[in-house]
This record gives sequence, C-alpha cells and structure tokens, in this order.
Amino acid sequence: MAINGIEFGNKMQIGGGFDTGRIREQREIAMDEAAESGETGGSSKTFGDFMKDLVQDANNSSLQADSKMQDVAAGRNKDLHGAVLAMEKADVQFRLLTQVRNKVIDAYREILRMQV
Repeated sequence: MAINGIEFGNKMQIGGGFDTGRIREQREIAMDEAAESGETGGSSKTFGDFMKDLVQDANNSSLQADSKMQDVAAGRNKDLHGAVLAMEKADVQFRLLTQVRNKVIDAYREILRMQV
C-alpha cells in the first residue's frame, strides 16, 4: 500500500482509493475456497467457541508466563526479556478477554432495556 508516496506491503494505494478489483478478486477466491471445503455462510465457529478459545489462549499464556518467571527467579533461565514479553502477552490477552466480556454484558443490558 502507498501512503503519500511511501510503498508498503501489498501495493494497495490509500491516497488514490482502494483497488476494488483486487479486493473483489480476493473475496471471490475466499468464497471459492470455502465452497470447496464445504463451508457455507462464513465460518462454522460460534461465538461460544470463540470465547472458549479466547479463555484457553489467555490461560495458556498466563501459565507460560508464570513458568518463565519462575525459571528466571530460580536461576534456571537467564532470559528475563522473554519472560517479561510473555507476561505482557498474557496481560494483553487477559485485557482483551475482559473487554469482550464487558461488551457482551453491555449488549445484554441494552437488550433488557428495550421495550417491546
């Protein structure tokens, strides 16, 4: 993409508009692949599956970060940088999970306030 004459990645130009032909072509390829694999109407994952995966990923990241920090504290590993990065990754995933939960609760409360 190009921003003010600077080229980035896939050669899509922002200043001069989007390359709609290329976007359309990529969408058609994705639809063809989904049809070949037997998927219809988008993805087969439900929101519950998405949340379950998000919770498991956040938990795994947290456990991995704890393990790395324990290794650094015990002197078995000198990679403090990697341990701190693992902790930050776990923190970001937990914050994402919390924000998604908050949005779902807000949407539920909004539905409850609707008058029928």
